[in-house]
Amino acid sequence: MKADDFGPLELDALRELMNISFGRAAASLSEVIDVAVVLSVPRIDFVRLDSLAEYIRGEAEGSASFNMVEQFFFGRFEGSSFLLLPEEEGRRLVSMLTQSDRPEGASLDTLEKETVMEIGNIIIGACVGKLAELLGDVVTYRPPKIYTGPFDSELLKRYLSSGPRLALVMKTLFQFEYREVYGLLFLVMTNDGIAWLRRAVTGYIERTV
Repeated sequence: MKADDFGPLELDALRELMNISFGRAAASLSEVIDVAVVLSVPRIDFVRLDSLAEYIRGEAEGSASFNMVEQFFFGRFEGSSFLLLPEEEGRRLVSMLTQSDRPEGASLDTLEKETVMEIGNIIIGACVGKLAELLGDVVTYRPPKIYTGPFDSELLKRYLSSGPRLALVMKTLFQFEYREVYGLLFLVMTNDGIAWLRRAVTGYIERTV
């Protein structure tokens, strides 16, 4: 199963599904932090994991260090998800939500790591959960984990060791009352998982036309 097995109609439907799912995630995040939030999905890409580090370097606008919240999900829709924020973007997001004023270059402290992990947990849980619901599935989750530091191919070894996989990548824009923060949301699935996703999207199209 390859990404180009998705035809134009299926890709359009997947974008529609992701916009609905991101709407749920934005609403969930707004409820928790009591600030109006808009999450947009400018585009969706499929990237092979052995090309993912290069892809991220191209999207990260020069950032060498990241905050990554990872969470595994299980069901017929099964895989792992991680929200990747360049360190400066993560610091900007935390500053807005905690009213902290850390100097440039300072590392995230425990409170800030917990804040980023909670934001990632909310976004991943709401987005993946809604997408699974729209595709007729229910998923469960492992507790989230947070990593900080450089992102390179070493971080992908545990994915690559289990066979060829694709990452479904969404570049996310967080909009908070005239301020913007961007991040990348990844759904990583096996080829079988991508095949199931295509079948489920096709079924969604058939139910809604």
